[in-house]
Amino acid sequence: MTACSPEKFDGADPNGIPSVSGVDFNISVDQETNQMIANYTPQPGTYPIWIINGNTYSTLQEVGFQNPEAGTYTIDMKLGNRNGFSQGVISKTFTFNETKIDYSADFRRICDKEWRIANKEQGHLGCGPAGTAATEWWSAAPNDKKDFGVYDDRITFTATTRKGGSYTYNAGADGNTYVNKGVTKWNTQNDNADVDVAVGNQTSSWSFEIYDWEDAEGNVTKQTYIQLADNTAFPYISSDAQYENPKFRIETLTATKLVLVYDAPDRGIAWRYILTSAPDERLVEEQGFDANSDFNLWKGITPNATFYFNPGWGTERTGEMEAGYTGGNNDYTVTVPDACSDRWQAQFHLHTDLNLKAGTNYDFSVIFNADKDIDGVTVKLTDEADADAIIDVADVNLKAGQDIVFWQSDIAGKDLSKVKLVFDFGHATGATKINVSNVVIKDHANDDGTIVSGGGEEGEKPVMDWNYESGANLWKAVDDGTVASEFAYWFADDSWTQITSPVCTHSGDTYELTMPDGIGGSQWQGQFHIDTKLTASASKAYNFYCVLEADNDCAGVTFKLTDGGDSNFLLEERIPVKADEPLIVKREGLTLKDGADADQLRMFFDFGGTPAGTHVKISKIYLEEAVVLNYDDASNLWKGVDDGSVKSTFAYWFANDAWTELANQPVATRNGDTVELTLPEGMGGSQWQGQFHIDTELTAKANKEYHFQVVVTADADCPGVTIKLTDSGDSNFFCEGRHDIKADEPYTFTLKNATLKEGTDASAIRLFFDFGGSTPGTKVKISKIVFKEA
Repeated sequence: MTACSPEKFDGADPNGIPSVSGVDFNISVDQETNQMIANYTPQPGTYPIWIINGNTYSTLQEVGFQNPEAGTYTIDMKLGNRNGFSQGVISKTFTFNETKIDYSADFRRICDKEWRIANKEQGHLGCGPAGTAATEWWSAAPNDKKDFGVYDDRITFTATTRKGGSYTYNAGADGNTYVNKGVTKWNTQNDNADVDVAVGNQTSSWSFEIYDWEDAEGNVTKQTYIQLADNTAFPYISSDAQYENPKFRIETLTATKLVLVYDAPDRGIAWRYILTSAPDERLVEEQGFDANSDFNLWKGITPNATFYFNPGWGTERTGEMEAGYTGGNNDYTVTVPDACSDRWQAQFHLHTDLNLKAGTNYDFSVIFNADKDIDGVTVKLTDEADADAIIDVADVNLKAGQDIVFWQSDIAGKDLSKVKLVFDFGHATGATKINVSNVVIKDHANDDGTIVSGGGEEGEKPVMDWNYESGANLWKAVDDGTVASEFAYWFADDSWTQITSPVCTHSGDTYELTMPDGIGGSQWQGQFHIDTKLTASASKAYNFYCVLEADNDCAGVTFKLTDGGDSNFLLEERIPVKADEPLIVKREGLTLKDGADADQLRMFFDFGGTPAGTHVKISKIYLEEAVVLNYDDASNLWKGVDDGSVKSTFAYWFANDAWTELANQPVATRNGDTVELTLPEGMGGSQWQGQFHIDTELTAKANKEYHFQVVVTADADCPGVTIKLTDSGDSNFFCEGRHDIKADEPYTFTLKNATLKEGTDASAIRLFFDFGGSTPGTKVKISKIVFKEA
C-alpha cells in the first residue's frame, strides 16, 4: 500500500529552514476597486506565507486583498518548507487612495430613467447665496420659464463603472438650451436677459464624487456630488464656469425626484435645480387638452378676428381694440383699452369654417393669461347664426400673470356650421392685455393623452393618525419583547428554487430588510414573516394599521395577518407600493376567516416581484380589538351635552376675505343629537374664517385615553373643514385636522385612543369646526357625537 508522501522523513532540519535573503514579490494595486494582488513564484520545496495587517492570510502563490476603506496597509511574506518558516520577513506597504462607497442603491434611483426639470413644482429653478439651498433670491413659479427651451430637455444616467457611467443630454423638440445672461460659450453673450442657444444633444460621462462643501456659515462637511465631464450641457446653464466644470451637490435623490445645487466657484451665487423622472402626465386642469394633437380640430386653422368695444355703453370704440390685436398659430393677444362695466362691452370673436355635428360629444379647452385680474369672462362656442351654442359661460375669472385654463369635457354636440368662438372681457377694470392660446376642440372619443379629472374620485388618502404607544396596541408587546416572536424567510428565484434570504433588522417599532439578488417575479417568491405568540378571538373584530416604505416601486406587496395554520386569517391583501412614498395601510373590523380562535398570530409580508436591492422599511404596526362607537352607549359623555345635563354654549366667528368679522353671524340650533347651522353670506375663503364651536364643561384627564366620533353632513361640497377637539386653552387638543366633505354624503370622523397633546388635564372641552372656504348658504348638520373614555 502506498501513499503520496516522501518515502522517508527523518524530522525537521534546522539547517534547512528557508531564507528570504535575495527574495522579492510583486504587488499591484487597483485604485478603482481598492484591490491589491500580490504574487510570488517560490523555489521548489518552498511556499509563501502571506501576512496582511498582522493576520496570516494565505499560503497560495497569489493572494488578493480588498477593502473599501481608504488607507495604507502592510503585507508581509515569509517562506516556509517542511523544515519550518524563515526567520526573516519581506515587508511592503500599499495604499488605497479613497474610500469606496457602495452606490448601488443610488444607481437604482437615478439610472436608466429620463429626468427633466420639474416645471409644475414651485421652486424648480432658483438661486440664492452660496452655501445655501439656493432659494432665497429667486424661486421659479410653476411653468415660470415656459417660453424658453428648458422644460422639454431630457437627461439620462447609466452605470458602467463603480460610481458612474454615461450621461446623455437631449435638447428636446426645439433643440434649444436655456442659458443665463452673461454666458459666452456659444458667442451669444447677452448681458441683459437669459437666452436660448442651439447647443445640441450630447453624450458625456458622469460620476458620484465626495467633495468638501462649505455652507453659508463657513462650516465644511463632506457631501455627495454629481460630477459631469468638463464642458457638458445641462437643461439650464447658469455660467461659463458651470459648463466648464459641472458639479452639483445632491440635496435629494429618490426614485422620482432629484434636487441639485450648483455653487459658483467664486461663491457669489448658488443655483437650484429640481428634476423629476415621474411620468409626464398632462392634466387638463393644468395644461388643457393637447393643442398640438392631430385630434385637435382647431389645429391649422387661421381664424378671422373681429371685435366690439363699447365701454359703459357710451361711444363705440371698436377700432381701438382692433388696433391692439396680434394673432397667429393658435396664439392671440387682444388689448381692452379701458375699463368696462358690463358683459358684452369688450367682445373678441374668432370666425372659422369648422363644422360640428349633433350626435358627437366634444372636448374643449383654452388658456388665458391677462396682465390684470378680470372676473366674469365669457366663453361661447357657437356658429355664425349665433342661434345655438354648445358652450356659453360667463364666470371665468382671470388672475394677473397666471395661466388660467378653461375646459369642458364630453359636451353634447350640436349641428354648428362655421364655428365661431366668442370671448367677452366686459368686466375689465382698466386697460388690460389678454393672451388667448392653445384652443382645442376635439371629438371626445379621441384620446390625446390628457388626463381628465373628476372621474372616479379616490377620497381622502389614509394618514398615519393612530397612537402607536397606546395601551390598546397589542403589537407593541411584540416590538418591546414582552410577547415572544421570531423571524422566518423563504425567498426563491423565478424557477421556485430557494435562494439566500435577507436578514431583517428590528429596532423599536421598525423592521428593515433589503431584497436579495435573484428574487423571483411572482407572488410568494419573497416571503418574510414575524411569528408571534399573540392570540386573537373568533368572537371579536380587530383593527390593523402599519406603514411600509420602499426605495423602489413594488408591483405588489402581500400583507397577510393569519393564524399559525395560515388559512384562518384576519387580512390577506396585495398592494402596490410607490418608491419613496409611505404606504399607509389601515384595515378595520377584521375577523378571523375560519371562525376559530387564533393561538399564535403570524404577520406575513411577500415581496415577490420587487426589484433586487430594494430597501424596505415596515413600521408603526398597530393591532387592536375593534372599538364600536355607539351614540346611545351609556358611557358616551357627550350625551350629557346634548340632553343639557352638562352645560354648553355655541360660539361663532365668521369673517370675510379681509378678516373683518361679519355682522350676520349664523345661529345654530340643537335638536336631540343634531346641531344645525347655515353658513352666512360673505364668509371668506380661508381657514379660520368660518368658525363654529361648542363649548362644554366636560373634562378630560391627561393620563387617560379617549374615543371620539362625529358625523357631519352638508348640502354642498365643503372642502377642508377643520375639526378640532381641544381644551378651552386651544393648544391642549386631542385632534386638529382638515377634512373634505362631499354634498349630501354623511362624513364620519373617528378618533380612537387619543390623549391630550400637552399632557395636562382639560377643564372644559371645546369642539371646533371651521368652514372657511365653503359655499355661503350651505346647510350643515353635526350629529351623533361620541366622547368616551377608552
